[in-house]
Amino acid sequence: MDEVHLVLYHIGPVQDFIRSSRRSRDLWFGSWLLSELSKTAALEIVEQNGGDLAWSLISPAPETLSQLKSDEFNVANRIIARTRKDPAVLGEAVRARVISRLHEISDEAFSRIESVAEFDRKTADLQVDDLLEFFWVSCPLGDNYARTRFQAESLMAARKVTRDFNASTWGSSQNKSSLDGLRESVIPKKAYSKRNKDQNRLKRELRTKYGVREGEYLCGVGMLKRHGKRGEQEHFYSTSHMAAMPLLDRLNESHRQAVNDYISRLKELGIGSDALNTVPVPHEIFGRNDGQLLFSERLADYFDGDDLEQAQKALDKFLEEVFKEDRPIPYYVLLQADGDNMGMIINEQETIDEHRELSRRLSTFAQKADPIVTEYHGCLIYAGGEDVLALLPMHTAIECAKKLADTFAQDMADFTVLDPQTNKDIRPSLSAGLAIVHHLEPLSNSLEAVRQAEKYAKSIKGKNALAITLTKRGGSERTIGGTWGTLDQRLEYFIDLFLKEDISTQAAYELETLAMTLEGSGDDNYYLPHEAISAEVRRILGRKKASRGTREVSENVVNSLSDLVESKKISVEQLADELIVARELASAYRLAGKEEKR
Repeated sequence: MDEVHLVLYHIGPVQDFIRSSRRSRDLWFGSWLLSELSKTAALEIVEQNGGDLAWSLISPAPETLSQLKSDEFNVANRIIARTRKDPAVLGEAVRARVISRLHEISDEAFSRIESVAEFDRKTADLQVDDLLEFFWVSCPLGDNYARTRFQAESLMAARKVTRDFNASTWGSSQNKSSLDGLRESVIPKKAYSKRNKDQNRLKRELRTKYGVREGEYLCGVGMLKRHGKRGEQEHFYSTSHMAAMPLLDRLNESHRQAVNDYISRLKELGIGSDALNTVPVPHEIFGRNDGQLLFSERLADYFDGDDLEQAQKALDKFLEEVFKEDRPIPYYVLLQADGDNMGMIINEQETIDEHRELSRRLSTFAQKADPIVTEYHGCLIYAGGEDVLALLPMHTAIECAKKLADTFAQDMADFTVLDPQTNKDIRPSLSAGLAIVHHLEPLSNSLEAVRQAEKYAKSIKGKNALAITLTKRGGSERTIGGTWGTLDQRLEYFIDLFLKEDISTQAAYELETLAMTLEGSGDDNYYLPHEAISAEVRRILGRKKASRGTREVSENVVNSLSDLVESKKISVEQLADELIVARELASAYRLAGKEEKR
């Protein structure tokens, strides 16, 4: 048929699939898998239309077919294209190609597992087959592209709420998957039996054969996440590695022998090769060994009984020799960022060429995200269009987020829309949520925390914002937020105060107590006149000693902090929360030796 149609494709599931992750590797592979399936769909669309990439694809908009096939090129789960093919014929061809690619990936992973361990392969295949969510719609492409796209988007919204439900074909008495609790485990129950096995051997077999801990169960989808290869890559950084990064950044050539001695001692104790050489990019001194080996509690994954005690003694000796009294902070940062006002920007693109250029710019930014995150010693999980998800150490997270935001604004500067309410131009910006989370916290909880942080940032008027959520184990969760150029600069100032010991740690908590005392009354939610509140803030700051109680807090510091409240730039509660977050960040800066470079 010669009639041209606009076609939209949705490939999922997305949020539930990504959210159900216990390890960073699950998240890393799950994000890649969705992108890979979307790339496969885009490739089939191009090939069905005679290989004309520039004509076929609107979003994504790779420059060449080789770029589309590249492992570094990520594709979102929504594809917009045009076709001269019958949309129904094209839809079936795309679906078949995507299913075939999913089978290729799962077959490779499951075949490798079968070579070393027994599992219910039949059920695993059925569970993977049931995973795919594939929707498409089409509209004849008339003279008005914007109107046709709106019609297609409306159809897609209707199609997505008309779900297909199929009966499960794999029900059993097996334990549910530890990742999401939806599907039955495919690991045999006898694999968890301790009969004729000591605990250390059992843990090692579960880890090496199935990639699980004691009491952890995986369905076929979970096994695919845990064992699938991302292109040629098999390994990814752990959350513990990110938490250890401030200390790892301090290692230098003089520490090489101490590192070798520590790793050799772990080998003598029988740690096993599966626990070593698991980092994709080697550290200059620590090699391919994961930073999890710097945490005493993580050694329990590999040792038991007396061996565990000996391994922990070896760790204590190493840390004392290299870092003296310093120990790794058990927190790292999840970053999630998203472009602002992109719906308005897309709606302003009246032609296919305009929309494709916008898509091309977004792809260009996404390709820059990986080297930016790597520059700040983090690891990118996903970057597709304006969406970025990454793991970062605490001492580089704000700088990395700022670099991403600046790069996005620069790359997208040509695209503006007129705000009908203010009659001013709106430019694309990038808002970021950062979640400071414990390295042993279930990743699903940490992902929820960073999603809420990003949501907070996106709720700030005018956006172009940063929000940070601090979740301490055994403590309350607190979130701070503000625009770029305001919050980040204020935090940098607060961090410097803590690094130079120009402010008492306890001052922030006394301000928090003051805020709770004043909460819910009068103007600005306080029952006291604003001048009285400012005076109380000044009194609290002024009577606290700096430098661990050895000197008075300077008048300049007292004035600068109290002026923030007096000028009503922030509330007492905000000031307390920002100081508490800054204190946590400062501890990581100090651990990494960054106070010497500031």
